[in-house]
Amino acid sequence: MEFISLYPVQYIKPVLLKDGTLVQLRPIHPIDGKKAHEFRAKLSIESIYDRFLGYIPKITPKLVQRLTQIDYSKEMAIVVEVENANEKEVIAVARIASEEKRATEFALIIADDWQGKGLGSLLTDYMIEISKDLGFEILYGYVFSHNSAMKHILQKRGFSFTKEDEQTFYIEKRV
Repeated sequence: MEFISLYPVQYIKPVLLKDGTLVQLRPIHPIDGKKAHEFRAKLSIESIYDRFLGYIPKITPKLVQRLTQIDYSKEMAIVVEVENANEKEVIAVARIASEEKRATEFALIIADDWQGKGLGSLLTDYMIEISKDLGFEILYGYVFSHNSAMKHILQKRGFSFTKEDEQTFYIEKRV
């Protein structure tokens, strides 16, 4: 895959969580593919189900390549890292991706042990900011009706909700 844009260092950002933990937000990089299996091991079936709306993908080399080798002018994936035993550990990933310039799809996933620490709000706000920077007008996605924590985060930020079916909402926000 040929990269059209340079690594966007402007999105590297250290953040102190409410509990005092220092994390680093940064754009995903192709070398992050090596950490895919480690990150997957931190996710429950429920977390994967909620992120991929029921479809639970296998971590194949092709999927890892697709998720880590991106064109930063059309999409962005932000990883959240924490220092653990002198190594950086990925604990969350947020992503926007688009085939058009007007609207971009938004999704995030947080390692189970790190849920409830403010990362969902932090990443949602950051992806709204990045969407604006990249010139998108609309941020959209899908969320299961049972995912009350994510629904709360999105409602607080002014996303509209449209019922897709019995278990799924389409969410949208002008940025």
